[in-house]
Amino acid sequence: MFTTKFCAPFKTTTNKGSLWKCQNVPHKILNKNNEIVKLQPFNSKTSIIVNIDYYLNDFYEFHNDEEYIYTPHYPNGKIPITEFDIKPISIKKLKTYFAEYNIINAIEKVEHDSFQSKGNNNCITIDKYKKFISNPSTSKLERIGDPIFNRLVRHSPPISKLYTREEFENCLSYPAPIGIREEDFALPSEQNKILIELLNQIFSCQNAPLVPINIQNELNLDIKPNSHKCLWCGHIIDIAELNQKYCSKVHSINFCHRIPEIGTKLGNVYIGHYICNREQGGYSEEQRIEQIIRLAKNNPIYKQKILNELI
Repeated sequence: MFTTKFCAPFKTTTNKGSLWKCQNVPHKILNKNNEIVKLQPFNSKTSIIVNIDYYLNDFYEFHNDEEYIYTPHYPNGKIPITEFDIKPISIKKLKTYFAEYNIINAIEKVEHDSFQSKGNNNCITIDKYKKFISNPSTSKLERIGDPIFNRLVRHSPPISKLYTREEFENCLSYPAPIGIREEDFALPSEQNKILIELLNQIFSCQNAPLVPINIQNELNLDIKPNSHKCLWCGHIIDIAELNQKYCSKVHSINFCHRIPEIGTKLGNVYIGHYICNREQGGYSEEQRIEQIIRLAKNNPIYKQKILNELI
């Protein structure tokens, strides 16, 4: 018999009126008696306590074994239980050391993108949600809320791109959000790997400052100075060109995706040139290659030029 049990809320509500408690997110049952249940949400550092009646009415329990929690709301229908114990890698020392360097902007962006989903201005705020709950009457023409959170940790439930507005309006949580975009999803273990992968890229760029050995060892970095290339043009990236301030109109260097559709996943994101990222557009590398092949097939001059370049 497995001693550790897991459960989830049927619907998204607020926890003490200030934080979202998201539907279908696994919660580890830390303590349960005849009066209260203490729970640890998968996507939050803060444990919560609910009374037993609320628990029995508003939560359902998962089947689990020693390795997995089984849930249809997560990729592959299961979550490794070990993921509950994986904490975000701290790069506090690294940020403190480079606080006065321009490169701090890239470090902070890498940290944010590794652990946080993208924003969504259509998501209802908690204040507006409270007002809606107290007075749910709205105009039929008024669009209230959105299923996607305005930023949340990346191991929250991913919402399918096929999920419709009608489904959202008919779900128990409406108008509260219920998850994050599919392409934003990553388990805690992958998030940490993405962070280290991108830090290695930053400090392997030309003109990147040296990371102290003790910090390299602590983070298990594998830096190869002056080696990181933009995968679109093949040229080594010069970190001196970096301008990564939030909302800046000009970025010489971008965080690029080899397959834009699947988002920031391990091996799919890299530091490249802004102009190269614009050239690639919203297409994957493979799609661009297929376009070139199609063009070359119908134009002998291009075909021969490509063949000559590959010799």
